[in-house]
Amino acid sequence: MKKFIGVGFILFFVACATTPHKSSGIIYMQQGLYNKAVTEFQGWVAENPGNPEAHIWLGRAYIGTREYIKAANEFVKAYDLDADSGKYKAEFGESEINTLLTAGKTLFQQGDDDGALRFFQYVIKINPKDERAYLAIAIIDSKQGKYEDAISFATKAIDINPKDVQARYYRAKFYSQAGKTAEAIKDLQTVIQMDTTFSKAYFDLGVFAFDSQDYETASTNFIKAYELDNENIDALLNAALSYYRMSKYEDAEKLFRTYLEKQPESYDIWFTLGACLYNENKMQEALNAFDKAISIKPDYEDAYSFKALIYNQLKMTKELNETIKKIQEIRGNNGGK
Repeated sequence: MKKFIGVGFILFFVACATTPHKSSGIIYMQQGLYNKAVTEFQGWVAENPGNPEAHIWLGRAYIGTREYIKAANEFVKAYDLDADSGKYKAEFGESEINTLLTAGKTLFQQGDDDGALRFFQYVIKINPKDERAYLAIAIIDSKQGKYEDAISFATKAIDINPKDVQARYYRAKFYSQAGKTAEAIKDLQTVIQMDTTFSKAYFDLGVFAFDSQDYETASTNFIKAYELDNENIDALLNAALSYYRMSKYEDAEKLFRTYLEKQPESYDIWFTLGACLYNENKMQEALNAFDKAISIKPDYEDAYSFKALIYNQLKMTKELNETIKKIQEIRGNNGGK
């Protein structure tokens, strides 16, 4: 009888000896004392490294200390340890999945594509319906030049959530990278149908139209992109260039001037404005624009050449000769080129 009691006492003692780390750690978590929780759960993992629950709780504590990569690694260990039984699969909720996604994004930004890919793949193992992981993998494939794979994974994301405009926008980019322009344009058009405020889609449609010399459509899309996002000065500039290509010089001039208010040191745009003003027969204003370009880039031969053209047309012989002399000087300094 005494022997039986002794054995029971020993078993009870051993069982209790392995659990204080868990109970203490959970209490610290409830109190927001995450560093202490980490210490307790590390002790639990050390005592029982094959316990998935211990790794899950350690990962949660790491979330509290904002060590997301460490947290994600613990969740991966827990998943692998639990792979056969699936007993703890229900423990992987939104918090754990978001941590894996955050850790993957961090590694991707650090240039560790393989590490990022590993975390995203585990998200899919845990929840095959999480479209975010498929899109994240697609972005990695795109970066690595695997455009068809990128399209495939983006399509999976869209199949899971057809309302995901980001996935469709990225797929358009992947189609473009793969040389599938028609498919890219179709996706972009769908994006703006789904979200009329998606400025990047208008911008990209503008680029496709500009490249195909459809400057009217290009200008419309660039203007819309700029109206939706005033920080996108490339849209403003491209709209001006579209107007210029259509010989709508007055419209182009207005946009060039607006752009230069934001980017006053852009000597090449001062030059383009000068060319625009020249085509409007505003010779003095054109000369002023070329002078501004030269003040920023003193050896700007193209600006001097355009000034020479204007002086010649205006029969301003003295100014023409001085300008030609300056052009020769610049060419001499550049080895005659």
